[in-house]
Amino acid sequence: MQMTGVFNANQFEPNQGGFGIHPPAQKVPFRITGTEIKENSAKDGGYFRVEFTSPLGTVVQNYNIWNKTPKAVEIAHGQLSALCRATNIYQVDWSNEGAALRGGQGLMDVGYQKGEEPSPDNPNAKGYTELKKVYDAAGNDPSKPGQAPQQPQAAQPVQQNVAQLMTQQPGGQWGQQPATQQPVQQVAPQQAPQQVAGQAWQPGQNGAAAPGTPPWGAR
Repeated sequence: MQMTGVFNANQFEPNQGGFGIHPPAQKVPFRITGTEIKENSAKDGGYFRVEFTSPLGTVVQNYNIWNKTPKAVEIAHGQLSALCRATNIYQVDWSNEGAALRGGQGLMDVGYQKGEEPSPDNPNAKGYTELKKVYDAAGNDPSKPGQAPQQPQAAQPVQQNVAQLMTQQPGGQWGQQPATQQPVQQVAPQQAPQQVAGQAWQPGQNGAAAPGTPPWGAR
């Protein structure tokens, strides 16, 4: 699916709020190994899908950027802003499905989804996990005042720090970037424009497509 516009993390306050095959872990190093825009099952909006890979496994987080519920869009904006600040990649272009984030690195917490904690009192739990929180490579929480992520001029040492952490984890060779990996684009924080990308989608309003037509085109 094809979208246009740019997400600017400076426009939104960061907030922390996925699923996949990944055991619970705290501050495990991650690399973003995939991004894409997908239509939701109700076909009345879409979401930004981000895949996080660590030496322990993979977890996926969906950001409901195009949703008819304003609160869902607000939460998604906050969560994506936190991710952008943690990886030091402040702008995401929807026209290439967020390719700038691919290869972005940091640390993350992964935990059980609510009600999925295995225990003798919960025999039906499946043990599904989800992304709980992201941090920059130094372990700073981007959603907390006084714990600002690394500045752009320190981006290269930060990336090397995460790569070194990954080589110390099971799986090996984490410090090497795949040959096909998209280069990480570092964009310095700047004064945000007034225009907001990724608003709640209302067919036929605010420049959206006519009723029955999704706001993205076919690939």
